[in-house]
Amino acid sequence: FWLKSFWWGTDTFRVDIYSKFCIFPHTSSSGTMPSDAVGGMRRPEITTILMVAAGVGCTFGAGFAFGAATLAMLLRPGNSGLANFLSRRLAALMGIQEGPSQPPEAPQEHHDNSQQHHQHHHEHHHDLHHKSPIWPEHGNPAILSGAQAPRPTHFLLRPEADPRLDRALFVRYDPPPERKTGAIIIVCPGGNYDECDVYCGEGQPVAQWLTKLGITGVVLQYRCVSQGHYWPAQFEDFKVCARRVKREARSWGCDPKKVGVLGFSAGGHLAGYAACKAPPEIAPKLQVLVYPSIDTETPREGGDIDPWYPDQGYPAPEESVHANVGPDAPPAFLAGIPSDDCCPAKENTDPYSEALKEHGIPVEYVQDDEHGHGCGLQDWWTEPCEEWLIKQGWARKQDA
Repeated sequence: FWLKSFWWGTDTFRVDIYSKFCIFPHTSSSGTMPSDAVGGMRRPEITTILMVAAGVGCTFGAGFAFGAATLAMLLRPGNSGLANFLSRRLAALMGIQEGPSQPPEAPQEHHDNSQQHHQHHHEHHHDLHHKSPIWPEHGNPAILSGAQAPRPTHFLLRPEADPRLDRALFVRYDPPPERKTGAIIIVCPGGNYDECDVYCGEGQPVAQWLTKLGITGVVLQYRCVSQGHYWPAQFEDFKVCARRVKREARSWGCDPKKVGVLGFSAGGHLAGYAACKAPPEIAPKLQVLVYPSIDTETPREGGDIDPWYPDQGYPAPEESVHANVGPDAPPAFLAGIPSDDCCPAKENTDPYSEALKEHGIPVEYVQDDEHGHGCGLQDWWTEPCEEWLIKQGWARKQDA
């Protein structure tokens, strides 16, 4: 009878005790429970709690109270055999894995020879030349296992900054060593300069596609206007990222003379602006722009978004990419969408293509009208881009 009462009251009892008596779990560093703990509480605590439960149970009936009180007696020190059995049963019901009393020795972490893993934010060195990845070189063990691709490595742009105010970072994606060409492409996702996320459809998937071509992908998460970081904060983030990439390239098994840029939408504006205006020592050696925002005053004839207004923190008209093309701009692969409601080709990729050609810059230009703005990776541009990158000597053909 008391067992039946105990099973019925387990979940309700656990929630009530946790919420009203503020008793928090005792866990080891490995995340497992000590062998003398049940549901995050050691047996003396269980005894006290069950006595409380006995009193509460009187409200609901003598059966519940009798069962709880009897269980408290069984769990007191000395009744080790049955207590251990009931402890394990209670732990199983609560979804808690029991472990050894002593936490296991923490596993050693492996580090890149050029990097040091910082355990706490305050330990980061303020010298930019010594900034280290957020995660160790082998990354998060929950992401990959076995013979899968090399794990991504995360880097803060400014480790000394408050991450609540400065969310700028980049993530490196490496191809398998036997596929690596030595080229690096910095990926700039879109988002109207109001949002930017490494893991959106224009970030991580694009880097993963590049790794299949043998190219190391670096996805930049830049600061945004919507977070109070007005232009040119985004260009400043690109420059910090590019300097770090160039400096670290050899230690990554890459060629510092083969660093390009790829951008979508607002990230296409950033990528194109960097291709035209970045200092020579970090200037990209090629550019891939997909439905980019080139003219800051676009869309001029209606559309789904407003043009950029400099008094609201966005780039000014004189910072339109096609207005800043010079003879040193790198070769370009452009992908435009004529029916794009945000960055129509005739106002963006068309004038940029013309400006590049006027300066003698090689251009490969493709268009598609079956997809809309923000479509991300699509065969209509990835397949010709792959061929173009192979011709540039930056990529390998994908394995069948």
